[in-house]
Amino acid sequence: MRRIPWISTTWEEGRVFDRWMIVHFLSGVAGGFSNVLFGLSTRGVYALGMSLLLLWEVGEHFQRVGESWENRVLDLVVGGAGIWVALWCADRMSAGQEMLAFAASTAATVAGSALGGLAFRARTRESAAADREPTP
Repeated sequence: MRRIPWISTTWEEGRVFDRWMIVHFLSGVAGGFSNVLFGLSTRGVYALGMSLLLLWEVGEHFQRVGESWENRVLDLVVGGAGIWVALWCADRMSAGQEMLAFAASTAATVAGSALGGLAFRARTRESAAADREPTP
């Protein structure tokens, strides 16, 4: 069984912090700011946002990402915090500012997901190559 560090400053999993936490936070922020498009109640935004964050974690499970339970729970908490931050900020913004914040946070989420995805693919390729090398 592999040892997972408590904190990872890379794209590799950490039990309580890794770079993916930033992406989860930003996805919550983008979700909160997306309410400028949907006009949901605060409860509706949280229900939709947390449902999507939970579905993401379920998808990771079925893709065999293999995160620790602490990491999965913290991903949800951090995403929920992102929703809260966005809603708090949105109350103080015009609709135009909120739309701009939605676009910026969505772009940052996509960029972070792409960087993390590339790092994951590189790591799995390296692991597969190491598994194919003959043992001396």
